[in-house]
Amino acid sequence: MLVRRTATTALAALTALCASALPAATVQAAVPETLNCLTNAAVAFSPPLSATAQATTVAITGTVSGCTDSQSGGTAITGGTVTTTLHFGSLSCNPLLPATMTPGASAAFLWNLADGTRSSSTVTGLALTQVDGAGTLTGTVTATSPRLAGEALTSLLNIDSDQPIVDNCVDVLFGAPPIANSSLTADVAFG
Repeated sequence: MLVRRTATTALAALTALCASALPAATVQAAVPETLNCLTNAAVAFSPPLSATAQATTVAITGTVSGCTDSQSGGTAITGGTVTTTLHFGSLSCNPLLPATMTPGASAAFLWNLADGTRSSSTVTGLALTQVDGAGTLTGTVTATSPRLAGEALTSLLNIDSDQPIVDNCVDVLFGAPPIANSSLTADVAFG
């Protein structure tokens, strides 16, 4: 009888342990992180942006600041840097010639955290839905990124070159030199 009571007690204890472990596992589910920042970057067009549609590489390098992160404390993202290279099969100042971005572009973010450490994210599947000086760049953070893994990126771009690039492109269409360099301001959102 003692063996049966011990076995029953052990089984009850094991059942209680398993039952208490299940809710803990469910509570551990990852909470999506949302992040909003401002990006200021230098933009280089190679070859320079002209009136003629041509294959063009666009290099973007800049700083990320003014971040609002859903995570708080020492792991909150406060800012960082971004670098990306976009390849276009066709890009020009002429609004009648549609831009075509080549697939495969990615962006690398190096984050500054509130506790003084750093982390990173790589965004792949970049797509641009509009050009002409403003547009929306979208993509997804890779699952293997240390930060924001799987989150979607939406970036509203505003490209300037002393004045809005649309105005500069109008000048290019009327004979001004092609645009080699510009600057970019973007609202960047992850989540």
